[in-house]
Amino acid sequence: MKYIYGLTSLLFILGTSGCSSESTTSDIVATEKIWAEIRLTADGNRARVVTEFNKNSSIGANIILSPSDKVQATVGNEVKVLEMDEDILDIDYQGYFSQPAKNTEFKLELIRSKENKTLTSKVVLPEEVLLYSPVAATYRKDSRIVVEWKPVNEPDTTLTLSFNASCTSNTGDPSSINHYVELDDNDGSYTILLGSIEGLHDDSLNKKKPCKSHITLSRLKEGTVDSQFKSGSSIHAIQEKGSEELTILLN
Repeated sequence: MKYIYGLTSLLFILGTSGCSSESTTSDIVATEKIWAEIRLTADGNRARVVTEFNKNSSIGANIILSPSDKVQATVGNEVKVLEMDEDILDIDYQGYFSQPAKNTEFKLELIRSKENKTLTSKVVLPEEVLLYSPVAATYRKDSRIVVEWKPVNEPDTTLTLSFNASCTSNTGDPSSINHYVELDDNDGSYTILLGSIEGLHDDSLNKKKPCKSHITLSRLKEGTVDSQFKSGSSIHAIQEKGSEELTILLN
């Protein structure tokens, strides 16, 4: 299993790696220099497609599509042209779809009219995540949380667990604690040892204020990205399921 721990002030969450504040337009970028990160995430209610285009790599300039270019997503029988979404550090293209069934094909097309090219990437949606536990409850910072799900033996998929806790520092500022684990889907059960999550024992936290937390299981499948994209581009389909809110007592 792989573990990542983190205690991060919410004020710095936007400072993530792989984002660039620079931008350029697609009409001056050759097709083979476009790096793409494409993902569809379904949560049991609906699906969201997010596509990011950068120049040359994940840390290259954000690419804004020119009028002659468009990006189109097909999820099952639904077809939509994605719309640009822009924040402080990132530009991507998004669209929302109905919740797709297992094995639904997700197709992403970058259509470049001037070059008469269509770059097509595909992936099949993995099986939906059925999360049995935990349910809403209160835990102490040294407790164990048992996570149970319906195991699935599906080739070329990865199951990950994300534990996120929103806490309060001694100065009153919000702090976020994150714990990530790659799981064996066949196990159907995993125990989180809160005592081993260093962030929950940080002296900078206000021990009188409980943390509010959630657990999310994500089943991910990688697909085939068009070879005309820059090397390192990717397409993924993700099924995820979140738990009810959990309370973590720090005192």
